[in-house]
Amino acid sequence: MRLPPFAYERPRDLYEALELLNTFGKDCRVLAGGTDLLVRMKQGLATPSRLISLKDLPELATINESDGFLNIGTAVKLADILAYEPIQYRWPGLLEAVKSVGAPSIQHFSGTIGGNLCQDNRCQFYNQSKFFRQARQTCNKAGGNTCFAWKGGSDKCHSICQSDSAPILIAMDARITIKSKNESRTIPLEELYSSVGERPLTLADDEMLTEIHVPGPVPGAGCAFEKLTYRSSIDYAVVSAGAYVQTDGSKTVNARLIIGAVARGPLAIAAVEKTLKDRTAGDEEAIDQAGREAMNAAEAFIANNITQPVEYRTQMVSVITKRALSRATKRALSHTDVSEAK
Repeated sequence: MRLPPFAYERPRDLYEALELLNTFGKDCRVLAGGTDLLVRMKQGLATPSRLISLKDLPELATINESDGFLNIGTAVKLADILAYEPIQYRWPGLLEAVKSVGAPSIQHFSGTIGGNLCQDNRCQFYNQSKFFRQARQTCNKAGGNTCFAWKGGSDKCHSICQSDSAPILIAMDARITIKSKNESRTIPLEELYSSVGERPLTLADDEMLTEIHVPGPVPGAGCAFEKLTYRSSIDYAVVSAGAYVQTDGSKTVNARLIIGAVARGPLAIAAVEKTLKDRTAGDEEAIDQAGREAMNAAEAFIANNITQPVEYRTQMVSVITKRALSRATKRALSHTDVSEAK
């Protein structure tokens, strides 16, 4: 498969990139690492007439800490996040998520944090060659009026959000900055996702994600990311989970769980916080209950959109949830004073 023809723009600064977005809008796409976009273009799933490269925009490729936040530019390579030493002991859940993306070659040479957050939703009936897709009628995501992934068909697209970094960042209450030529806004990361399979991101055609802001760790808090795959690398998740737990040293005072790879967007399980709140931190019975609640909530969203059986993925939500919550709680109990961290 070959790339279709397109114009290649290499802006010299962010203002020029936003100017190009403002001018060409829906006819262009932002190119960071290209690990998602270029493949979709080869498959005929994306046909932009123009690509805007972020390669020469150093303002989008920085990591720093200020005002209690870890700030990561959208064009920062995954390998640079892994190499940023404070992340290893202050945000271990983010480290786990980034480590799980693709393979070391992708992390070092092309994959970016912004690209991982903004990748398109996937489905086994959609992410195929043009030859494969022509064997059946067009699905919702490709402009048709049915969904083959949903039993009996559906007038909604049931493609899934496969970002590995989104669940843990949302669990940690991360925020993002979005810019256009005339406006800049900072919003919670979860608001980036529309939960609409055909258009999974809420970005306008002239907008660009420019920075991610992760709150610094607080005493008694811990986070963890868990991902189930069939292969150890270069594999999308069967199920994933990002967990954040805060304790007072003995009881859980706050908890957040986000399930990935099962729904059209990252799936927040609100019942988990109620189940764990004011319970003894690490209580196995409470964590088991949280696992069951996550499984029950996710079951309504899981479709036949990847090769693994729906029933198996549904059961694994409980397993992955319990692993993530247990590890996050363990870390919370061992970090009662983050000022003493290295």
